[in-house]
Amino acid sequence: MATRFVLLLILVSIASEYDGAAAATWSSAHATFYGGSDASGTMGGACGYGNLYNDGYGINNAALSTALFNSGKSCGACYQIVCDSRKVPQWCLKGTYITITATNYCPPNNNLPSDNGGWCNPPRQHFDMSQPAYEKIAIYRAGIVPILYRR
Repeated sequence: MATRFVLLLILVSIASEYDGAAAATWSSAHATFYGGSDASGTMGGACGYGNLYNDGYGINNAALSTALFNSGKSCGACYQIVCDSRKVPQWCLKGTYITITATNYCPPNNNLPSDNGGWCNPPRQHFDMSQPAYEKIAIYRAGIVPILYRR
């Protein structure tokens, strides 16, 4: 009986730590998409993975802005992403999320402001996702949506 009680306390402790940690790890960013409906335009990229289908990454991938790419140190990192329906409920697929792999770099466009086309400009945190991955969390017509993410 004592063993069951200790085990129950351990499980409750782990669950509460997990819930607290998960809530604390979400960060705000934005997401757009590139590469077309078949994600073929996402092949290759700054991380050097080549053919993402053959290498097992599939279509759930994204190019990261300078702030997230970290000079390539984020290549291969996985991120859980959800559209922030509190801000744009009309564009989000509510209750859905996706886990993507960082496979590319989204270069800044310093000729455009970061709130109107220069989505990957520093210090903005931005995910330029494959189109099929983006469409798992948001509606195509939105083009850009606020998101919450965690590594």
